[in-house]
Amino acid sequence: MNDSIVLITGGGSGIGKSTALALAAEGATVLIADVNLDSAQSVADQVTEGGGTAAAYACDVSSHENLSQLFTSIDSHWGRLDGAVNNAGITGPIGPLESVDPEAISSLISVNLLSVLYCMQFEIDLMKRASKGAIVNTCSIWGLNGSANYVAYSASKHGVAGATKSAALETATDGIRINAVCPGFVRTPMNMQSGLSLDEDQAALRAREALHPMDRFGEPEEIAAGISFLLSEKASFITGHLLSVDGGFVVP
Repeated sequence: MNDSIVLITGGGSGIGKSTALALAAEGATVLIADVNLDSAQSVADQVTEGGGTAAAYACDVSSHENLSQLFTSIDSHWGRLDGAVNNAGITGPIGPLESVDPEAISSLISVNLLSVLYCMQFEIDLMKRASKGAIVNTCSIWGLNGSANYVAYSASKHGVAGATKSAALETATDGIRINAVCPGFVRTPMNMQSGLSLDEDQAALRAREALHPMDRFGEPEEIAAGISFLLSEKASFITGHLLSVDGGFVVP
């Protein structure tokens, strides 16, 4: 990853933060975009304090206008983009579909799916200029399987899975590779806040851990390792792939 310039959306915490730190350690310049600028700047500061190069950007990925401004800034300041991790996402409404607020569904689709489509449009445009680049989208086990009470979330992630495969076919001869990681349950701030890992409820915690054959949740650093691999030249003949990093949760 030496001298590569890589954008990470949702880079201020969780998987995005771990990915930024991992890529910086491999020599990449990391551009950290997050709806919370303070969080993005904190990660960027951590990178620079470790001797790396980073920049922080405030961006609401659900806004096409915000994304347009972000990529205009990247193009103006850096002039190129070698890699991108479209990681920003939300869990959204949890519960039976008939009880879910339509506005909550719309917000979830905007953040989890539309932002990935819009980001790839901008990223592919930048990468085609150099005839090279790699994109990794953060999908989910619920982009491969279904789950009761997560219908909208699952729909958004199935969309990411399909978009990843289709965009990979469109760019296969342009020197651009597009893949996705599909994490299982991971110990991130978002998951803790959404109640996926209730540390105060050990029975619920153990039940969710037991869904994974490895009998535990994943760590953000483990997902970051999969992303780093897909971005690297070690994955030079891999495109359109959905990489499960889930402790065996989804076995074909």
